[in-house]
Amino acid sequence: MNNSIFFKILVFSICCLIFWSLRDFLLLIICSLVIANIICNLTNKVKNILKIQRSLSLFLVLIFLAFIFLASVFLILPPFIEEVNELLIDVPNILTRINFIFNSNLERINRLLYGNDADNILDMYKIFNDFIILPDGATIAKAIKESFINIINIAGNLGSGLIRIVFVLVVSLMISIEPNSYKEGVLFITPKALRNKFRNIIEKSNIALSNWMFSIVISSIFVGLLSLIVLSILDIKYVVSNAIIAMALNIIPNIGPVISAIFPISIALLDNLWKPLLVLSSYIIIQNIESYIIMPSIMKKKTNLLPGLTLISQFGFTFIFGPLGLILSLPLALVIQVIIKETMNLD
Repeated sequence: MNNSIFFKILVFSICCLIFWSLRDFLLLIICSLVIANIICNLTNKVKNILKIQRSLSLFLVLIFLAFIFLASVFLILPPFIEEVNELLIDVPNILTRINFIFNSNLERINRLLYGNDADNILDMYKIFNDFIILPDGATIAKAIKESFINIINIAGNLGSGLIRIVFVLVVSLMISIEPNSYKEGVLFITPKALRNKFRNIIEKSNIALSNWMFSIVISSIFVGLLSLIVLSILDIKYVVSNAIIAMALNIIPNIGPVISAIFPISIALLDNLWKPLLVLSSYIIIQNIESYIIMPSIMKKKTNLLPGLTLISQFGFTFIFGPLGLILSLPLALVIQVIIKETMNLD
């Protein structure tokens, strides 16, 4: 009995070691499977709607995705890059404005909070400012630019250049052309006793990923458009950039919306103290509409993902795969939940 337990622990440890050693390659495979799942689901929907052959449906989907990509590159990306450059140039002004607002209102706030002791509090702030030297706006702007470059480099390392990107696209396309062949091939090497259960896992995972993909695309477009409208009404600078950031980061649960709100709130500080509060309130309202109205209405069968599993997957897959693991954490968590339910025979 002890030997059996020891053997299982040894096998599990070896599997974990192999997984960790191959995690970069597995990340490419996971990306390929997610992209292939998106293409296959779109292909099946077009096939059912237009009543055409699957090959023609796949061709139309690929043309559509290529058009979306080219439109993004030539129509959306240029103003986004231009606004980001303007934002980086404007960083010193933003920091100066924040510092001015803070210092001009510090005495008023302290008088309100501390009364007669406000002078002592102000003296402590002055002592702190004398000893602590904060970096100037130009230094911070340079650091932000370097951070953007580092992020791009990280993204390049995750895909490791053109070769890995081509690998992901080719594998995705190959799976999309004959998905059933790959599915049956995986089932063929699965032990017969587990074949039916594994087939159910694949089918239910596909349904869960399909629901997630459809809902996240619609909700992200909604968040982006509504952010564009609200920021335009509030007359916030860099509207297009902030709307695109809100739309892109919406795919990351919990963390994404928080990060997307930081940029417009910081920019709003250039005007007055009330405008950032209006931006924050608007983003909270948008996220609540997206979470409690849009998502339930566009998902006929909403996949009830356990909140604890979402947080664990975000931290776990980010630790294993890096920043891209954070983006893929939700679809991977959906698959893990399907596996757990099927393994334990839970519905």
